[in-house]
Amino acid sequence: MLERASAQSTERERLRLMFDQAPGFMALFEGPEHKIAIANHAFIQLVGRSDLIDRTITEALPDFAEQGLDDMLNGVARSGEAFIGHAMPLSVARADGSTEEILVDLVLQPVPGSNGEPSGVFVQGHNVTDDKSGEAVRKAHNKVLELAIGDSPLETTLGELIRIVEASSRTGMLGSILLLDQDGKHLRHGAAPSLPPSYMAAIDGAEIGPCAGSCGTAAYMGAAVFVSDIATDPLWADYKELALSHGLRACWSIPILTRGRKVLGTFAMYHREPREPTIRDLMLVDLVTQTAALVIDRERAHEALRHIATMAGPSPVSA
Repeated sequence: MLERASAQSTERERLRLMFDQAPGFMALFEGPEHKIAIANHAFIQLVGRSDLIDRTITEALPDFAEQGLDDMLNGVARSGEAFIGHAMPLSVARADGSTEEILVDLVLQPVPGSNGEPSGVFVQGHNVTDDKSGEAVRKAHNKVLELAIGDSPLETTLGELIRIVEASSRTGMLGSILLLDQDGKHLRHGAAPSLPPSYMAAIDGAEIGPCAGSCGTAAYMGAAVFVSDIATDPLWADYKELALSHGLRACWSIPILTRGRKVLGTFAMYHREPREPTIRDLMLVDLVTQTAALVIDRERAHEALRHIATMAGPSPVSA
């Protein structure tokens, strides 16, 4: 008998570990108020907090309740039928005050009680944001290259590139590309489809240097500059009032370089709250700067050819 009890205990522990370490998120909501009875590690990571057990959804996850999860739990509990959703958008509040936009595949399954009526709802699913975003980025990247090959205006092509990143961002990122002037000392407007035009006009022609905001410093050093709080960073001493007046609080700038490491311009990611870059942000940066370098380099080569053609003038007509 003791051996049987020991075997059952071992099996329960094995099942508990499998549940907690499962790659998909899972949680059990019980009763009419949907108290969280259990939640695995993936669910805790998804929602960004661990103080969940024995709390109702409105207490533990008020932002999720406001987005309709409470209504979905009620619907499943009343009907006794499962709910399945694919690539559902969800806003998640993070500890640093930022909001992350994610996509989830979701299943809500009623759990029958002793009387046959649902006593709870089991929630499971996967975060599919990276899968969907990666697919969208690849398609949009091809579109950008098609625009460049089709000789679309440079601002149109670069603007489309920025929109790719903005659409893929989970944090409301605002992008801009500045081009290094031929004099090698000033930055000129390239594209910034979502930033205030008055802000972009004010920084158009700004001089680069060792303490010239994020973009001016990145272009001067030929290296990335990550400013997590514009209000306090000394690099923004001359520009912070301008940025803050437009609601811009963080700016990460990365130089756009040729293969020979010549600076062509900068790509900047602005945020409306102070924040540090994540691994995902840095992966998007690589895609943008490499593509932008190809597009800008191609445009400048065409400009040079047009200039040579103009200087040469029309071919003489033979007698």
